[in-house]
This record gives sequence, structure tokens and C-alpha cells, in this order.
Amino acid sequence: MGVEDTAISIDAIFVYGTLKRGQCREAMWPREPIAIEEAWVWGRLYGRSDYPAMKAGADRVRGERWRFPAEAMPEVLAVLDEIEGTNQLGQPDLYCRVVVDVRDARSAFVGPAYTYHYATDPLGDGFHRIEPQGAEVAWPEASPD
Repeated sequence: MGVEDTAISIDAIFVYGTLKRGQCREAMWPREPIAIEEAWVWGRLYGRSDYPAMKAGADRVRGERWRFPAEAMPEVLAVLDEIEGTNQLGQPDLYCRVVVDVRDARSAFVGPAYTYHYATDPLGDGFHRIEPQGAEVAWPEASPD
């Protein structure tokens, strides 16, 4: 099943970086969400000063699950694909849109969501791996005390 085939059944986006509340791209969402929830997914997180990158992995990556009405998803995905450099005609992908299983703060499964994985090796583009602090990993990284 391709990404376009599942667009009707998935009503959420998992974000872990600049699209989260309080970050520089928060105002770029094209629609108001139904809900925003603290959540996490399995992955491997990389960071730079300007933005993070995620790949598949076994760390608990903390972020937010943004839910939208089903009819808003095509517009939301089109805008986010442009922001993330995904599926842009004639351009190589910076990120790839994938589906992940999302869990809430109590680790209960809350459903699938779209997220964006970095398309190439983040280490080759100046990122560093963010190591988990306790059970989870997040961007921006916590400053050492």
C-alpha cells in the first residue's frame, strides 16, 4: 500500500523538531489541529543547531502527535511535504514521509501517524547522534547542568 493509499485512514502527524509547539516552524501548519498530544515513537534521532533528523531505530524519540480532521490531511501533507523537501518534482528528497506507530506518555499505543525520516545518512550532513537521556531522546537536546 502506497502513502497516497493510506492518506484517508491516517489522521495524525508525529513531529519531533521544528514543527513542534514553541519551535521556529510551528506557525507553518496550514490547519488547526483537533488535538496535540505529547507522544513518542521508535527511532534514532540526530541533531544540529538548526534542526533534527530521524531514522528508523530502537530509541524512544519524544515529540508531538498532531491530529487533524480527515478532510484536512491532503492539504496538511502537501504543505509538510514541501517544508520537509519530500516528493518535490525534480528535487531529491531531503526527508521521506513514513508511517510510524505512536505511543502516548504512558506508552499506550494511540495509532499510526505520518512522520519524516531523513533520506540520507545524517552523519554525512553534519548531524550528530543524540543519545537518550534516561528512557527517551529529544530535540533540542537538554543542556548539561
